[in-house]
Amino acid sequence: MAKQQTITDILAELIYLHERLNELALEKAEAVKRNEITALNDIIKHETSLIKKLTKAEQSRMDAVQEWVRAKGLVTEDVTMEFMIEHSPVEEQPKLTEQFQSLLNEMIRLKEKNELNRVLIEDSLRFVNLSLDLLSPDIADMNYERPTTKESGPTEQRSIFDSRA
Repeated sequence: MAKQQTITDILAELIYLHERLNELALEKAEAVKRNEITALNDIIKHETSLIKKLTKAEQSRMDAVQEWVRAKGLVTEDVTMEFMIEHSPVEEQPKLTEQFQSLLNEMIRLKEKNELNRVLIEDSLRFVNLSLDLLSPDIADMNYERPTTKESGPTEQRSIFDSRA
């Protein structure tokens, strides 16, 4: 039962971290729309620390699940949440199911927001590149070339001044 409680506590932490990442994803989208680079950098730093916490929590969850499997005497390699719910006490199943659904929903929301942010950033980069292309002249046009009037045949050099006079 204590191992089960540890797993539900870890799931609650994972849900919280995903909720926080979803909030940051919204802030990131607004920062990209407003072109606030410093705010975007701050959000990314905060996001990085949350991802580190998320990685640690996920590792703790995997360790707790393996410990739970050993304590139950079950033999399996890949333990899914459905498997865990099926083999949990009946009174714990609704709470685990609710946490699993909540975590799954947060993960789906995060994936959608990250996809939107990816598209926003790509559009911003395209706009910046287009602006740079419009502002910077083409390298081929940098040197002056004498325009040629005739492409073929010998060209006769004529001067404006008559040197024989």
